[in-house]
Amino acid sequence: MRSPMVVDVFKEQLATIMEWHRRDCPAFKWGVVLHRRNERGRIRFGAVTSGGESLVLTSELLDELSRMSCWLDGAVRVRLECRSTAELPAEWAAIDRPDRAALVRSLAVYFDPGATGPDAALFAAMAGELTPESCPTELFVLTRRRPPTWPA
Repeated sequence: MRSPMVVDVFKEQLATIMEWHRRDCPAFKWGVVLHRRNERGRIRFGAVTSGGESLVLTSELLDELSRMSCWLDGAVRVRLECRSTAELPAEWAAIDRPDRAALVRSLAVYFDPGATGPDAALFAAMAGELTPESCPTELFVLTRRRPPTWPA
């Protein structure tokens, strides 16, 4: 679980990036930070929303996000895809929740094929398949609206 201080830092950084793009038409209305998260001693993908919600990234959440137009740092359009999932930890499996989605073990980041220039080159390290361990930094993903099942 992330400490409230780290969540606040991610939330503030995300708000700053959204502020940079406030004059874009249409403007970005929502964002999420995808990051490494130590969840009970295991490194997982975590997510912190622009509203400050902190959660473990599940395949359902990523699938919903992947159906939207997404931009890294508001600068480069990308498509996200769940590549593999992890089994739920034993302590979670013990809870009778058959509807609980699997956790994301790896995800793919695809760039808009038309993306060129310095922004595209800057984000080249993010292209391809990423695991929590191989992700070089946090991913600040902006969208024009909040995915329906994501928290604010």
